[in-house]
Amino acid sequence: MVFATTLSIHKKHQRYSQDHSFKLTRKRVRTRKKEAKDQNDGQLNTPATLDLNDGQQEVPGTLQNDNQIELTDGLQVTDILQNKIPFHEQHQRLRFVPGTLSLTPAETLPHCYADPDIYENHFPKRKIRGIPISSKHKLVFIMIAKSGSSTGRWVMNNVLDAEELKVHKDLLDLSPGGKYEDFSAITFVRDPLSRFYSSYDEVFYRYGPWMREPERNGRYDSWAKHVREVDHPHDYVYENMTTYQEFQDAFCPPNIIPDEYKLDRAATPRRPNWCTYQPTHENGTLAAAFERFVFEYDGVSPWDVHLHLQVPMLSNQLTGRPARVNEVFKTETSIKDWENIVSRYGQTLPDDDENLNARSIPRRFNPKLVSIVTKRRICQIAAIDYCCLNFKLPMECDGTEVDVSCSLDKDEQGAYRIQPWSHPHEVSRDRSGVRIDLG
Repeated sequence: MVFATTLSIHKKHQRYSQDHSFKLTRKRVRTRKKEAKDQNDGQLNTPATLDLNDGQQEVPGTLQNDNQIELTDGLQVTDILQNKIPFHEQHQRLRFVPGTLSLTPAETLPHCYADPDIYENHFPKRKIRGIPISSKHKLVFIMIAKSGSSTGRWVMNNVLDAEELKVHKDLLDLSPGGKYEDFSAITFVRDPLSRFYSSYDEVFYRYGPWMREPERNGRYDSWAKHVREVDHPHDYVYENMTTYQEFQDAFCPPNIIPDEYKLDRAATPRRPNWCTYQPTHENGTLAAAFERFVFEYDGVSPWDVHLHLQVPMLSNQLTGRPARVNEVFKTETSIKDWENIVSRYGQTLPDDDENLNARSIPRRFNPKLVSIVTKRRICQIAAIDYCCLNFKLPMECDGTEVDVSCSLDKDEQGAYRIQPWSHPHEVSRDRSGVRIDLG
């Protein structure tokens, strides 16, 4: 599942331009990079300040040498969250591996904490957002980009009589006293590594130099204008690639195109051709640009909604706590899950409808060329999704040599909170793949 189909991209661009503001500047990016560099030099603490010279015990939320903190078994953490065993105050902060809790994503999510300062740019930007709501069936579908949102929107609108309505960006309408407090709220989430691949592909395509000009009839003018004006923080990914034909040649070389389709080779970016639906044949150029991006991106400064992490999109930016979500499904089984969902309301999904797989365009860079070190860095970037949605780590990220772990502590009100042990900008972006402690 990769970037938007060319047939529907303009509507998506319009929706995104209306719902999100692009205010990231190179000055802000330089500031973020300086913060990350300072942290790598051991000069910057996390938001909970720790005086490294006063000999005090670690304060929850601060960094310390991971070797001093033993991993807690996920079953024990589960028992603590279910109040079966006490959380001893002397622990202050427990460390555990993602995916080891005996809880569903929907049971894990309410304990999550997305720090509003750290993940500021991952929350929705505008005060309101549109989501499909079926008043007939009292069902709300919370959409997350690159997590089955297009399929879900289509099912809600065409099978469950929903309409896209405006709600508060922090989903306050679902809370007690809100307009939809008695509606069931569902969402779909996706394996973070797979989603990151798809997110990058989408953003790479959307912001390519080939998107700067509208079509001859003036269509897509608003998005073209935006691409011309945006200060892209990672424009090096387009080096030696200024036209759509050059991009297409990278993943679909001219020598593999059948003769009857060669004349269509120079198609515009918004009109599909033979290459659109072919598996990538790239030689490593696109994968190399992707890997450079992974290590230069700080993980906390996304400039497009498709790069937003999933948990902040389900959370209240003021409190960092998740909105009410009754059920959390996974995109890997989305069709089966949607069949079960609609059956509750006496409905069935249409057979073989192309809208149920509206984004099934092959990935443009070759994931097989992505190094283990790069995959580990992606797991570090998406740690909050692994921790708060209880996703198991991929084999490449599951080991002591790379720091992708979760923290459990209590907030000032005594409520449990799960968050990454180390946030994306706190972990060294060393390509050796060996985690360097910043504490």
